[in-house]
Amino acid sequence: MRGGMTRLEIVSQLTGEYGQPLQVLPWWRSAFAALDDPAIKELLICLSRQTGKSQCLAAIAVTELLTRPGAYVVMAAASERQAQAIYNRKIKKPLEHMFRGRRPNSKRRGRIIVTKRGIELSNGAVLEVIATNEYTSPGRSPTLLLMDEARDIPDTFYGSFVPSVIGAGGKVVIASTAGPPRGFFYELVQHPLDETWLYRSALNDNPHANRALINFLERRLNLLMPASARRELGNEFTDDGDEFLPGPLVEAAVDDILGEIDQSEELAYVAYDLSRKRDLTSRTVVLQGPPRRPEALDHLVVASIRVWDPKRSPTGETDFAEVRADLAALPYRFPNLQVVLIDEGAEAGALLPFARSHPVLGLVTRGFVATPERNMQLWGALAARLHTRTLSLPRHERLIAELRGLRQEQFALGSKWRVIDSSRKFHRDVSVGLAGACFAVGEVLPIDSVEEDLHGGIPASEYGGNFLEWRHPDHVFDEDLKRWM
Repeated sequence: MRGGMTRLEIVSQLTGEYGQPLQVLPWWRSAFAALDDPAIKELLICLSRQTGKSQCLAAIAVTELLTRPGAYVVMAAASERQAQAIYNRKIKKPLEHMFRGRRPNSKRRGRIIVTKRGIELSNGAVLEVIATNEYTSPGRSPTLLLMDEARDIPDTFYGSFVPSVIGAGGKVVIASTAGPPRGFFYELVQHPLDETWLYRSALNDNPHANRALINFLERRLNLLMPASARRELGNEFTDDGDEFLPGPLVEAAVDDILGEIDQSEELAYVAYDLSRKRDLTSRTVVLQGPPRRPEALDHLVVASIRVWDPKRSPTGETDFAEVRADLAALPYRFPNLQVVLIDEGAEAGALLPFARSHPVLGLVTRGFVATPERNMQLWGALAARLHTRTLSLPRHERLIAELRGLRQEQFALGSKWRVIDSSRKFHRDVSVGLAGACFAVGEVLPIDSVEEDLHGGIPASEYGGNFLEWRHPDHVFDEDLKRWM
């Protein structure tokens, strides 16, 4: 404490950016209490626009500076302009006003060094305000790391900066208005831990907010930009409306208890998306089970996702021997394998010949060419499953991130559309595998339509359509299968 003063007592001497006395709101008091609670490691503040988030963060920064000798406080903003505005208006001017009221010879004033972006006190405490687009790491371990309007801060900044508090045993305070349903702030708010203090509200309780103006803006934004009104004024995580799959729709399909399924007798459908160097190679298996909704015919469950990252390979390329081994194991894991869909792109030669010459896989493997029409069919199959709620997903981090970042883009004079990643963070590697598997479910042909020479003229009805129960007339099927596995 500074001269025995508490955080709240210090805040009572600060002013706002226009010189008005600060009014401590009830949630501010709770935030200060959480800040001094050793059990709390992070504070998350999710509020609508103009509700005092930045002012609260500035007050937290100042009280840390004045109550903790040797403190190192870092406050991050998304841009240089925002960082300078926070520092000059909400930190520097209020501090100057507070110290100006003290006697010039007061010992309590001490030495203060004011720089372009920070303040240093004689007790060794330092406060620095930075822009996230300029810095890669702080000079030393912060005792307190604050982020303002986190929805505009890159995930990479959070990932590289947060570990810097380890050395000093510091805390992290993150504030923002809700944005699109993706990014680190969205994920933190959706999944708080025991060590998290979370304050989230759509109520604007800022005593200086003009209620008539707020009501006016709500009417105008809801007319012109309803998604913006829901985010900025309603503090709701939502997209602009051009998203391919709305965030809540994706989240509704996630089953947190769902994981890797090693084996299943249910009908299985598989899709591979291949890449040698640049992108991920992925494989997705979905199982077709009984309906879970009265109006549905079936329900799909994502049973298995496998990803190969060429960047983690010693050669810098996808190890297709591993991919082929994974493919060869599928008939044993899923005896009722119906379709294996494989991308016939540049890397098809690494997988398709193997699959087509395999005694079991050869019957179910199909190639697909990523034409605009076929891509619309693939993504349309996935969207239909999610909209009808006949698909269950595991909480696969990469898959969920890809799905939330998908956007639909019109081309060919609006006659066609494609799905792109608007976040520019991910190529559609895992999600396209899921889309392919969903598409395969609707494309499966009756097994009796397979040419007779593939199974010695034995109709499907005699072996139930289960490839592993079928016996070739020459009784060599089992030995061939073992040789390929």
